[in-house]
Amino acid sequence: MPDMSIQATWNEPGQAGQHFKNVVVPWCKSMWMAGHRLHVEVRLHEDAKTDRQRKYYHGVVLKTIAQQARGADGAQFPLTVWKEYFRSEYLGHKTVTTKNPMTGKKVRRRQRVSTEDLGVKGYSQLIDRVSAFAATELGVTFPMPFSEWERMQVDPDTGEIIGGLHE
Repeated sequence: MPDMSIQATWNEPGQAGQHFKNVVVPWCKSMWMAGHRLHVEVRLHEDAKTDRQRKYYHGVVLKTIAQQARGADGAQFPLTVWKEYFRSEYLGHKTVTTKNPMTGKKVRRRQRVSTEDLGVKGYSQLIDRVSAFAATELGVTFPMPFSEWERMQVDPDTGEIIGGLHE
C-alpha cells in the first residue's frame, strides 16, 4: 500500500512550487485513481513542530511518568492525572474579565492555561521542566531525548512508536 500522507517543509516559493509539481500533484493523482478522497492542510511550520512536541510530551514524557512514578502514598496514577498536575503546576491560571450579558456587570474569573496556548518555545520549556522534575524528584528515566524521538512517529491513539517521520 502506498504512503497515505505527504509531509513537507517549504522555506521559499520556488522550493514549494517544485515540490508541489513533482511530488504532491502526482501523489494526489495516484490516490484519486485508487479511489481515495483527499484532505489538504497547509500551515505554518511552527505549528507542525508543536504537533511533534505534543506527541513527544504525551507519547514519551507523560506516558513514561505514568508508568514509573509514584505519588506521595506510593500510588501509581494515569497519564491524565500527571498531565493535569503538571499543567496546573507549571502553567497555572489567568484571570479573565468578561461582561455578564444579562446584567451588564463585569465578571472576573480564573481560567486554566492550556498547553494548546503554548508556542514552540513555551512547549519546549514545559517539556524541559516536566522532564527535569520527573527525573530528579520522581526518579523517572526517559527512553530517548526529543532530538532522537523527532525522527520517529507515534500513534496518536496508543502513544506507541510506529516508525520514522516522512519529511
